[in-house]
Amino acid sequence: MAKNIVYIQANEKIAQSFREMFSERGIELTVATSGQEALEIMARQDVGLLLVDINIPDMRLSKLVEICSRDFPTVIMNVCVDVYNSLLVTKLVNRHAIHKIFVAPWDVHEMIGEIEESLDAAEIAREQVLHEKKLMQENDELQGTLHSLTEALKRQQYSYSKIRVITDLFFSYILQTGGEDEENKAKTAQLKKIFDTYLKMQITESIEIDKFEDVIRADIEKLTANAPGFGPDAVSSCLIEGVPKFRAADIRFALWLIVYATLASAADGSGGDAKTVFRVDSALHSSSLANFILKVSGGEIEKNPFFEQVLSDVLDLLATEVRIDAKEQEVLYDMTFPINRTAS
Repeated sequence: MAKNIVYIQANEKIAQSFREMFSERGIELTVATSGQEALEIMARQDVGLLLVDINIPDMRLSKLVEICSRDFPTVIMNVCVDVYNSLLVTKLVNRHAIHKIFVAPWDVHEMIGEIEESLDAAEIAREQVLHEKKLMQENDELQGTLHSLTEALKRQQYSYSKIRVITDLFFSYILQTGGEDEENKAKTAQLKKIFDTYLKMQITESIEIDKFEDVIRADIEKLTANAPGFGPDAVSSCLIEGVPKFRAADIRFALWLIVYATLASAADGSGGDAKTVFRVDSALHSSSLANFILKVSGGEIEKNPFFEQVLSDVLDLLATEVRIDAKEQEVLYDMTFPINRTAS
C-alpha cells in the first residue's frame, strides 16, 4: 500500500513544515484544512493514515471518528495534541480507538518513525478487512448456491408430483378408449413427448421472463411449422422478472398444450381454407396471480373428446381458474395462474 497520509491542519506554516520532513522519508503527506476536506480526499484516493490536529475547525473529533469507522475502516488515526492531559489521552485511546497520540512540542523525525509503525498497522487492518470481505462474499455465494439447490429441489418435487397426476390422467383415458390398439399406441407416443416437454420446461430449461412473449411465439411457430393453415397471431406477456421460472413453465406448458390439442383435433392436420390463428393476451390480477387468454380463431376444427377432456383436466391442475368458451370458429381459453414463489 502507498504511504499516503492525510493531515488535518489549519495552520499553513505547520502543515508545510510537516510536509517537507515527511517527503524526505518518502511519505506523501496531503494537507486538509478541515475534517470535511479530509473526508473528501480519502474518498478520492487510497489513504493509510489520518493524522489529526486535535483542534479540528469544522467538526468534533468524535464525529470524525464515527465517519471514518463507517466509511474508511482500514484507515488508522493518529492525533496531535497541544498539551498532555491524562483524561484526554485515555478518552482518545479507549473511546475513539486512536492508534497513537503526539504531544507538543513535536519531534517530527521521531513522529515519522511512530507513524511508519501506524502505516504497518493500517496495512494489517486493510488485509484483515479484505480477508473478511472475501469470506463474506464466499459465504454469500455458498448461501446462494444452497438456496438455488433448495429451490431446484422444490421445483423438482413440485414438477414430479404434477407430472405424475397428469400422467395418470392421460393413460387412464388411453385405457378407457381402447387399450393396446395401434391408434392408442400412437397416442401414447405423443403423450410421452408431452411429458418430456413439460419436464424440460420445469427443470432444465432456462426461461428469460422479460422475453416470455418471444418464448410463447416461438413455441407456437415450432408446433405449427408442419401444419399448413395454423400460426401465431399477436402475443403479449405481463410477467415480470420476479416470477419464479417454474411458474412461467406452467403457463408456457398450458399454452403449449392448447396449441398441441388444437392441432391434434384437426381432421386432417390443417385448418382448412381459412387461417387458424392463436392469439395470446395477458394481465396481472395481483402480485400473486396472472391472467392469460389464448384465443383460437379461424378455420373449422373437428372436436376430439379425448383431447378436450385431457386438456380440461390438465388445465385445472395448472391454473387456479379456467374458463373455456367455444363459439363458431373461435375457442377462448381464459386462465388464471399463480405466479408466487410457493410451490403448492
